[in-house]
Amino acid sequence: MGTLRDLQYALQEKIEELRQRDALIDELELELDQKDELIQKLQNELDKYRSVIRPATQQVQSRPELQEHQRTKRQAISAEPANVQQLSHVTLPNVPKSAKSKELIKSAILDNDFMKNLEMSQIQEIVDCMYPVDYDKNSCIIKEGDVGSLVYGKVEVSKEGLKLCTMGPGKVFGELAILYNCTRTATVRTVTSVKLWAIDRQCFQTIMMRTGLIKHAENMELLKSVLTFRGLPEEILSKLADVLEEQERLTTQTFLSYSECTWFSKL
Repeated sequence: MGTLRDLQYALQEKIEELRQRDALIDELELELDQKDELIQKLQNELDKYRSVIRPATQQVQSRPELQEHQRTKRQAISAEPANVQQLSHVTLPNVPKSAKSKELIKSAILDNDFMKNLEMSQIQEIVDCMYPVDYDKNSCIIKEGDVGSLVYGKVEVSKEGLKLCTMGPGKVFGELAILYNCTRTATVRTVTSVKLWAIDRQCFQTIMMRTGLIKHAENMELLKSVLTFRGLPEEILSKLADVLEEQERLTTQTFLSYSECTWFSKL
C-alpha cells in the first residue's frame, strides 16, 4: 500500500509539474505574440519613414513637368524641382533667428520620433527655413481633417472633441500631415498666447526631395563605376540606387561576405 501511495503521490507531482510547464509555455507564447505584434508595428513605421526619406525617384523622372504651386509670401520656391540640376539651383528661405532659437528648434526635431532620423544637413536646412508665428490665447492652430500645410514647433491637442494632451516649449507637432501628405489627425488650440516656429510644406518637401535625388544620383554614378553593373539598363540601375544603403566600416572589420549582400567601396 505504501508503494502505491508513493506512486500516486509521484504521479500527482508530475501532473502538477506538467501543468506548470503548460502554463509557462502559454505565457511565453503570449509574450512572443506581443513581441511579434510590436515588431510588425515598428516595421510599418519604418516603412512609412523610408517612403518619406527615399522619395519616389522613378515617379519624379516619369513626369516631365510638375504642377506649378501658388507663390506665397513666405516661400522662395514657385514649383517643385523635377531633377537634380534644378534642385541644385533652388534657393530656400533663410529666416534670421538667434542661436538659442536655432538650438531649441534643432532639439525639438531630434526629440521627435518621426524626424529625429533625418540627416543632419536636412535638419539644419529645416531650422534655417522655419519662421515665427504668433497666436493669441484660444486660437485654433490646426483643425482636424484640414489639409496639412505647415509643421510647428502651451498648446492643447484634441481629437473628435476629446482632449488628448498639452504640449509646452520644445515640441514638434503637425509633422505627420507634412511627412505623409495626409489631412490633420487632431485639432491643436492655444492655451496661452504662444510663439511658434513653422515651415511651409513645399520648403519641407523640397529639402526631403533634394537630399533623396542627390543621393540617388550619387548612387547611380557609383553603380555605373562597377564593371558588373555597367551593362544594366537605366531602369534597373535606378531601382538598385533606390535601395542602396551606405555603411561605414573600420579597416579591421570584415568587409565582404557571400551571404549578406553586395558591398561597394566608395574610396
